[in-house]
Amino acid sequence: MKKIFLIIGIAAFFACNESNTQQEKKEDVKDDLQKAGDDLKSAASNTGDYLSEQKKQAEDAIRERIKEIDQTTTELKKDGDEKSVAARKKLEALKMQMNKKLEDVKSSSAQTWDSTRAAADQLMKKSDKEWTDFKQDFKDLFKKD
Repeated sequence: MKKIFLIIGIAAFFACNESNTQQEKKEDVKDDLQKAGDDLKSAASNTGDYLSEQKKQAEDAIRERIKEIDQTTTELKKDGDEKSVAARKKLEALKMQMNKKLEDVKSSSAQTWDSTRAAADQLMKKSDKEWTDFKQDFKDLFKKD
């Protein structure tokens, strides 16, 4: 009988000990899940911050080009000849494209950002070329006396 109680006691001891081990494992799993959730939230936050920074850079570049166009248009308004009027029309068309792209950049979502950014980059390259061509075509309008 003593042997039976001893065996039951040892079995109970191991059963209790195993339960503590299982409880520790459950707590470890719970902690790991909490950490994974926190990491996921952090990654989402970092992605959102990155997207915001990229959008801000694109907006700033477009705004800077619009500002240059506005300054040049103001200078050209002082001169009323036909070439100046033609230059202003070209600049206004370019400004309209830039304003539209600025709105696209502002309203783009994370899902559409890659295509919006590619289109904005393409427009900036196009506007760089047009801006250079414009200055070449109308260089006589910008001569300083």
